[in-house]
Amino acid sequence: MTRVPRSLLRGASLLALASSLTVAMIDATHPMFNDVPVVGAVLAVVAVAHLPFTARSKAARLSAIAWLIAAVAWGSTATDRLGPLPARLVVFGVDGATWRVIDHEPLPNFRAAAEQGARGDLISMEPMFSPLLWTTIASGRTVNDHGVRGFHVQADDCKVARWWDIAEAEGRSVGLYKWLVDYPPRAFEHGGFWVPSWLAPAPETWPARLSVVKEVELANRLRRKAVGERAASFRVVVRLVDAGARLSTLTRAGAWRLRERLLTPDEATRNTEMQLIRGALDRDVFIAQLYAEKPAVASLNYYATDGLAHLYWDRYEAGGGELRAAYHQADSILGELTARLGPEGRLLVVSDHGFQAMTGNGTAGQFLPLTDRLAERIRGHVGPADVTRVGHKLVVGTPSPADAERVRVWLPTLTDSRGQPFFKIGDYPDDAGSLALTLADEQITSDRLRTDTVGGEPLDRYVTLTASYTGMHEERGVILAWGADVPAGSRLPDVPLLDAAPTILAGADLPASAQMPGRAHVWAERRRVPEWDSLVPKLQFLGGEGTDVNEEMLKALGYTDDGTPASKAPRP
Repeated sequence: MTRVPRSLLRGASLLALASSLTVAMIDATHPMFNDVPVVGAVLAVVAVAHLPFTARSKAARLSAIAWLIAAVAWGSTATDRLGPLPARLVVFGVDGATWRVIDHEPLPNFRAAAEQGARGDLISMEPMFSPLLWTTIASGRTVNDHGVRGFHVQADDCKVARWWDIAEAEGRSVGLYKWLVDYPPRAFEHGGFWVPSWLAPAPETWPARLSVVKEVELANRLRRKAVGERAASFRVVVRLVDAGARLSTLTRAGAWRLRERLLTPDEATRNTEMQLIRGALDRDVFIAQLYAEKPAVASLNYYATDGLAHLYWDRYEAGGGELRAAYHQADSILGELTARLGPEGRLLVVSDHGFQAMTGNGTAGQFLPLTDRLAERIRGHVGPADVTRVGHKLVVGTPSPADAERVRVWLPTLTDSRGQPFFKIGDYPDDAGSLALTLADEQITSDRLRTDTVGGEPLDRYVTLTASYTGMHEERGVILAWGADVPAGSRLPDVPLLDAAPTILAGADLPASAQMPGRAHVWAERRRVPEWDSLVPKLQFLGGEGTDVNEEMLKALGYTDDGTPASKAPRP
């Protein structure tokens, strides 16, 4: 009766030894891989527990030795000794972050960074959706200058220089990780890396070995079937490790995959876990590349705080954990960055906007205007346009102010069954090429959906009743500076969005241009140069697939389509 337990114990000790030695060998070439020190402590406890039995038999002694070696091998590699990061400035973009959540939650790293640095509100601008806003943050220029008015744009559609173009022109190496409107990538002349954001339709990165991050992100898109097949293979795991993926992230992803197969998690749990696994992988790869490529200035954008706020703001206000989990992960990433930056390093946290509960009239405010049919009719009758939903508002982005004026003239032809214009048309003072549309009559009921029309077509092609999206953008975002030359505990005045780029450039000791209307905060500006836009025609991008974007993610975040979240959010 005693043979089976002994054989099991011997097998367990050999498995523990083999696993620890394997982890140690991987960690020897990827020093951040083993980030689970608790396993080493458990192995040590098991080894100690075997000591009283070592006198009984040779097998018991060998088993104890195996557990002890496993504990030492694991424990000796569980902490990396890489030293301070070489970057002068790291920009941590936390999409949709708001102080109303940060100040309400136990987020020790945000609190410590604010106490040791400078915090304020970054004031967003209309139209308030992310591609436009992140391009304004990167360039310090208005929408009329940079021309990014929708989601169906690429990096080479931006008409002005952005901070990474300026850094490269000044001889700096750059690390760019998932900044919106950054596909296709290009090779930085002085070194670094470039991993495009979730809008990218294909897996190109620079260097190419990092493309595994995008392959995994795109794996469940049907038209990427071949990529999806690769993403399930052991080879992809090896490539992820080579890119910087840590043991805890791979373990979490594997455990989640098993849970999905054995159980049926609800949609909120699934959406949250997918976002958190993606956030963990992005953190791993970004920090690994900071050490590997040693860029002078780098940025990491984190999107779970925005994606989960759209879906679960009401649950957050009721005490739910979905959005809280995203903020706690962002706090953990912030803590690691501040701990790893050297004494001369600087960190700037920015968000493109804040968040609030969905507002509006109608049936308890639970209606959404739809985008697809309206966009088709505008393109058919007027010309190119991008229609994006932001809360209860639609943003119509066009190539130019003249195109926007043609849309304005045509839109009143879309009347309801009473002959009244269906949309109210508003302007954006800072963007003459875009129009703001709201429903002229927001009293949306199921009876009205069945009987009313828009331009002779059924109303339900233009609006739907839904309770799926409960959070919407609001103007007060986050700006937080930490590190060298930052006055501890200081409060910044309201910082206009156009001030973000000069502040980034000042933090990196780079000159802004006279074309930028904003000013730097926290750090002193270098003398400005007349312009940087002459850099743009010379930029050489790598590949690219037309003007396609990740449509599935646009739908999942509520910017386009039928108002219903994708049944399965894109996998990380």
